Amino acid sequence: MNDLLILYPHGLGDCILLTPAIREFHKATGHKVHIATLERFRSAKFFDNNPHINNIYYTKDAWHDYPNAQVGFAELYKEWKGFASKNGFGGIVMPMHSHPIQKIELNFKYLGVYNSEEYGVEIHTSPSDKDIAEKIINDVVGENPFGFIQTKTGVESKNLPDGYGEEYLRTNKNLSNFIEVGKDFGALDYNINVQFEIMRKASAVCLPDSVFYHACHAMRKPVDFVYFGRGRSVYDRVKHIVPNEEKVVFEL
Repeated sequence: MNDLLILYPHGLGDCILLTPAIREFHKATGHKVHIATLERFRSAKFFDNNPHINNIYYTKDAWHDYPNAQVGFAELYKEWKGFASKNGFGGIVMPMHSHPIQKIELNFKYLGVYNSEEYGVEIHTSPSDKDIAEKIINDVVGENPFGFIQTKTGVESKNLPDGYGEEYLRTNKNLSNFIEVGKDFGALDYNINVQFEIMRKASAVCLPDSVFYHACHAMRKPVDFVYFGRGRSVYDRVKHIVPNEEKVVFEL
């Protein structure tokens, strides 16, 4: 299909889970996709460097900008279907994650890609992202080995207790220097690709269920600790098909 528009009003971690389907669609059809992602992720710039995407659009949030999510998703699809028709797109899909199916596989089905087994997720950062990350690392820990920590996610049931990551990495990884999201830099201070590049340089990571967990898989970086506080059923829907070293816990 030429000029496919993907309406994807889902979280940043889910955006990483979409990347293999986008890549394989491009390979199978020879056509890049267009994507509409959440307006609140505009500053994250997650898709900006993706070579399989033509245009990036931004949309409202079905969960927060409407009376309820059911109404929100219906209204968003109606609005963007009209946009796609008006602007000559070849089609529109809105992958929905209400089905009890692994999300990577579900995205492949929505995009109509059935003959690929290349399920590895991706991130795409720029030289500028790397340079900014290097400066932040140097300012915070110098040349010392460090652990990368995220504690708060914005969803209480996902969060780690305050100080948990530092204590875990001190005890289990013998680290004494740390860079923590929300402590050493704000989550909105830099685009998400800069933050990925900071994490890439870490000797170990301690994370909740968040975009950083999925970015580790994209980097093929071991996940030294990740907490899925919402349980195994949530993990099973987002776990990665391509194996990567990880320690997953469901209770602290």
